[in-house]
Amino acid sequence: MTHRQRAKLTPWGLLLGDGLCIFLAYAVAIYLSAPVPETRIERFFTSSPYLAVFVVIWFGTALDERLWSIRGNQSINAYLYALLKAVGNAALFCVFIMIIFRPEGVEREFLAAFCLATLAILVSVRAAIRLVFWKLRDMGFDIKRTILIGANDRTAKLLMVLGSRGRYGYQVEGFLEDDPERAKSLKDLGLPHLGAIDTLGDVLRNMNIDEVYVALPVRSHYESIQHIASYCEGAGVPVHLLADLFPLRIATSRLMHIQDIPLLSLSTIPEAYFKLVMKRVIDFFGSTALIVALSPMLATLAMLVKLDSTGPILFGQERVGQNQRRFKMLKFRSMVVNAEELRKKLEAQNEADGPVFKMKNDPRVTRLGRFIRRYSLDEFPQLFNVWKGEMSLVGPRPPIPSEVEQYSWDQRRRLSVKPGMTGPWQVSGRNLVGFEEWVEMDLAYIDNWNLTLDFIILLKTFRAVVRGRGAS
Repeated sequence: MTHRQRAKLTPWGLLLGDGLCIFLAYAVAIYLSAPVPETRIERFFTSSPYLAVFVVIWFGTALDERLWSIRGNQSINAYLYALLKAVGNAALFCVFIMIIFRPEGVEREFLAAFCLATLAILVSVRAAIRLVFWKLRDMGFDIKRTILIGANDRTAKLLMVLGSRGRYGYQVEGFLEDDPERAKSLKDLGLPHLGAIDTLGDVLRNMNIDEVYVALPVRSHYESIQHIASYCEGAGVPVHLLADLFPLRIATSRLMHIQDIPLLSLSTIPEAYFKLVMKRVIDFFGSTALIVALSPMLATLAMLVKLDSTGPILFGQERVGQNQRRFKMLKFRSMVVNAEELRKKLEAQNEADGPVFKMKNDPRVTRLGRFIRRYSLDEFPQLFNVWKGEMSLVGPRPPIPSEVEQYSWDQRRRLSVKPGMTGPWQVSGRNLVGFEEWVEMDLAYIDNWNLTLDFIILLKTFRAVVRGRGAS
């Protein structure tokens, strides 16, 4: 069986193996949570919604984490971390969905046993598969003989990764390079210099080479790379061009296709599409449930706002959302009607740094407004913004257009994701946090986003709102 055939079959084998592992974990959870044998068959069918929901969510999160690709070039620590993250996210989604759709309550003991058993079995089986492949490669099976073209820092880094054949299944036979001075750096690492780049045809004819890796600068070696690709295409040998074409500070690169057009994608925003879909599902159902549950309180607050001062109940302020889309963010009105006009007269008393306006004792705030702002009750109408998809439950707070005009270019990256009702700023002191630190928190949230982090921020938000710390 060729490497290409194995590459096509491996994802299907892993998918089937994961399904069997999850079903085995389901059986273990039933055995542990139903000690009486007569109740196990009944539990098998009554708990089947957990199995169905978990399987669907697991397949989506595993796809996002690329757990069904061969991933031979990934360290064991990163591989196990991806597994743990996928199982953890699947468990959290499962809990959330079952809370919504099982009003009689979640079977906590069964769900805990199911998730722990799934984690133990999946991680054990996946780690065992990886170790078996490593052992087989140590014994000389499934080794891909490769050559490198070009001698530079990128080649040396690639050589360090490919050098352990037992781990990644490569055996580097040598390299091609025209410049003797550059060639010396790789020869010092013990890699044979096979000749100049234009001898590639002879090397492919005389040696059993499975793959070719090209680390030449594209701008100065475009024609050489084109000839290399033509040689390899004629010989039926796969050729790989290193895709780290630009020095990136934050963005990650990945390959994608639009029909038959290959593209190199550089992005700083999360691209875990299934988890982003789940985030939207959580936003939609979460905001719907909260609007229904809090409707008596919302109606009471609306009446109090109307009685407290003249003016509309809701205040719709233009805010800047994801990728600079404008929308009207809703709040219970906590200020006098002409608050926006009065702000210009109060600019000199601004107590916040950066392009934001904050005053601890803002004279524009009404009597009721001070109370509802302290406990963030004025923010609840934003649940309708979340329901419509303009905002998320968790994310960077949406700025007003005049603030965005004063952003530095790097600070605009906080507009690359959907804004939220709450975020890192709300759970870290709110108005006690300076603007620069606020932006750093938002950017760190974007760079490290996952659904577990969203759940943690939601829990911390409840504590921050109750304490009223940092609000004004």
